[in-house]
Amino acid sequence: MAEFIGRLHPLIVHMPIGILLLAYLMALLSKTKRFQYLNATLPFVLLVGIVSSVIAFVTGWVMPKEGNFDDSLISWHLWFAVGMTISTIIVYLIYTSKNDKLKRLFVPGFTVSIILLSMTGHYGGSLTHGENFLTTPFKEEKTQYHSSIEELHIYKDVITPILKNKCYSCHNEGKQKGELIMSTINGLLVGGKEGHIIKAGFSEESSLISRIQLPIEEEKHMPPKGKKQLSEKEIQLLTWWIDNGAEFDKRAGEINRDQSINKVLKTYIQNDSGLRLDNIQKADASVIQALTNMGIVLEMQSEDSPLLSVLLSRDTSLTKNKLKKLKKVADNINELDLSFSNIDDSMLEIVSRFKNLRTLKLNGTSITSEGLKHVDGLTNLGYLNIYQTRVDDRAFSILSKLESLKKLYVWQSSITDSALSQFKNDHPKVTIHNGINQSLFKSAQLKPPVIAIDKPVFENETSVEMKSNLQQLDIRYTLDGSIPDSTSLKYISPFTINKTSLIRAISRKQGWMPSSVAQLAVIKKGHDIETIQLGKKPSKKYKANGASTLIDNKLGSTSFSDNSWLGYEGENAHFIVDLGSVKLIENVSVGVLEDIGSFIFFPKSIGVQTSLDGQNYTSTVSTKIPISTETAPPSYKSILISIPPLEARYLKVSVKGVLENPSWHTSPGAKSWTFIDEIMVN
Repeated sequence: MAEFIGRLHPLIVHMPIGILLLAYLMALLSKTKRFQYLNATLPFVLLVGIVSSVIAFVTGWVMPKEGNFDDSLISWHLWFAVGMTISTIIVYLIYTSKNDKLKRLFVPGFTVSIILLSMTGHYGGSLTHGENFLTTPFKEEKTQYHSSIEELHIYKDVITPILKNKCYSCHNEGKQKGELIMSTINGLLVGGKEGHIIKAGFSEESSLISRIQLPIEEEKHMPPKGKKQLSEKEIQLLTWWIDNGAEFDKRAGEINRDQSINKVLKTYIQNDSGLRLDNIQKADASVIQALTNMGIVLEMQSEDSPLLSVLLSRDTSLTKNKLKKLKKVADNINELDLSFSNIDDSMLEIVSRFKNLRTLKLNGTSITSEGLKHVDGLTNLGYLNIYQTRVDDRAFSILSKLESLKKLYVWQSSITDSALSQFKNDHPKVTIHNGINQSLFKSAQLKPPVIAIDKPVFENETSVEMKSNLQQLDIRYTLDGSIPDSTSLKYISPFTINKTSLIRAISRKQGWMPSSVAQLAVIKKGHDIETIQLGKKPSKKYKANGASTLIDNKLGSTSFSDNSWLGYEGENAHFIVDLGSVKLIENVSVGVLEDIGSFIFFPKSIGVQTSLDGQNYTSTVSTKIPISTETAPPSYKSILISIPPLEARYLKVSVKGVLENPSWHTSPGAKSWTFIDEIMVN
């Protein structure tokens, strides 16, 4: 019964506010001759206000605190309510007193009550809507203008507005419903009483998404029934963000995007070019379809805007005739991406006719300063990318005429530093980028090949295949763990491996930056392990099947909660392996997991000692593992420790963890986890 009474508090709490404010207004007006008649009813209204205040106080006192409210906010809200109620009772007694001198304190005393009432309401609002809810509009930074999708800060500009509008009211630092804070990065990473809500790289395993997608009638559906729900586009953006690592510091240009995501992100770009959009007619749908059939990709910048983005990046079949087809939508073209295409100086004459063009990307093309002469009439051009072109100092005589120019990318062009410095001095409002920016040019770097194998753990041999989404790549690889280069083995066709190996591979192609290194350990099923002892017990949360988990010939997945991992929080681990008899040892492999968003890091080193009798061990052979310097999707690795061939029966495997989150982590200094799976000996 008490819980039911407590739940009436949100319904009753507004009653004394309205009644007491009305009484205060009546008290002020009754001082005038015209409204003196209000004196007769003022005691009754004031008394009703007092009674409703007491009822609101009692219901608030017994109200269940399942929202995990901030204790300090509850305390302030409570004591201001106590003060307001007592003050109002005193004011009533003063008003009904027959002492004329005492009655002079009525209005000042009532004013104090109203101030206390306001403070009570303020802290009540902070409990339900977040601390400093009232003053937030005055503290928020002005939204920064972004002229292209690539510049959007995904978390700050896209994800935060969604969470703020749909989640913050129940999950903030003042009101932590379900022990969950969603108004801070740390709160999102830590999760609530039911665990993590985000699993970077896996939206389908993230409760943030699964709870949103539950039927609205379900009790666990979020936001709760009756509150404003997320739109399909907002769910699409959250899912895309999580699937791509749930990054908090990256821009859209650094994350994979498909056309559907680009279409949604277009709505987050503001247009400050001063264009009179009401003077621009929307392009005819049949014209857009005809251009699309020709292989020209066009996208509406938003559902309500007539402006279009034309995407011809890497189109090597451009001709003047093809570009002339765009004249039918010339007034609508606001963004034109010709990067890494076969555009030349003569074709730029066609581009000069797109008078509403604001963004022009010519990076990675053969255009020169001669061709740039055609852009001097583009009075709305604000963003120009001539990275990796043959444009030289002569271009500045043309660029100086572009009064709307705000961003200029010139890295790896033929422009000299002295000419660039002079242009900077003459045009201080233009932001010039003269160094590599991976968020804008990452497409110029090849992606590493995908190493595909039949079986990660094999008995006799396994087949290895290397795949890429580009043709005519030069893939080089090594099998001994060394970093591949142009002199390493060249991949031609699938091949077989019959021993434990660490495969590393890179992609190469003329005119492109080499890819990062892809690597994969393939493990030949080794010696049978008779027993394995845990030197230290794992966490009770992640103990799987105990020691047997490490020798069951089953590799763990990238999900730390799949009951196939031993987890150690803030401490190292070691294991004693008994092979049952003396055998020849050449290497040991240890399966480990990294899931930075869940505070799980690869160990910083793994060492192996061997023994014939289990008492006297040889010196440690170890391998160091680089500590991650940024967030990344969950990853599984088999760490291979090579040992000079020797005979042994016992092995001591020591795993040294990172122990605490690095300084760059969103929760620096917090205890980190080390997760360990299969141990194999060859």
